[in-house]
Amino acid sequence: MRVSREVASELGAVILAGGRGVRLPDKCFRTLRGKELIVHVFEKIYVITREIVVAVKSGEQSNRVQRLLREARIVLDETDEEAPLAGFLSGLRAIKSQYVFVAPCDTPFIQPQVIRLLFQHAVELDGAFVVKGEGTLEPLCAVYHRDRAIRAAEDSIKARRMSMHDMLQGLEKLVRVPVDEIRKIDPELLTFWNINTPEELARAEGTV
Repeated sequence: MRVSREVASELGAVILAGGRGVRLPDKCFRTLRGKELIVHVFEKIYVITREIVVAVKSGEQSNRVQRLLREARIVLDETDEEAPLAGFLSGLRAIKSQYVFVAPCDTPFIQPQVIRLLFQHAVELDGAFVVKGEGTLEPLCAVYHRDRAIRAAEDSIKARRMSMHDMLQGLEKLVRVPVDEIRKIDPELLTFWNINTPEELARAEGTV
């Protein structure tokens, strides 16, 4: 699949890799079908955009990621907070593109066409998000307007509201993409499957 000029010039991406992975330590470096999880994520996103930033927690992790992903830019979390929001903000500040796709490092089955769809929905708005079954928005594997998301993340951190869902309250113009629309191009919703445990990693080995 070729990268369209429209998407390539407008969309960057941030991969969040700084989580501790309590149930699956060092999970971004765990291998699936002979390849690290973070490499799977990077390669899927690279189909859509070449501007990819990886947010990590330490210099050691930065070196390991850089050896795997030579074409990515690596940034350290700007705070010591153990929260995805810290890496989210650091990554956004390093991106030049107006819109940013954000994904965790443990979603190896991201579908590039889902990224494209979310981007198309987000244009001229604050972001595009998938609506979960209970009606809440999924803040990861989502597309954000860079500058507005930076302001929302900064405000949320200053207020000590450290969850990604809290940060969404600072964004006004959001488009909610129904799951049924995503299923048309990703029937099993594999894009949103996080590998959090050794059991899930083993199960992922058998996923088509």
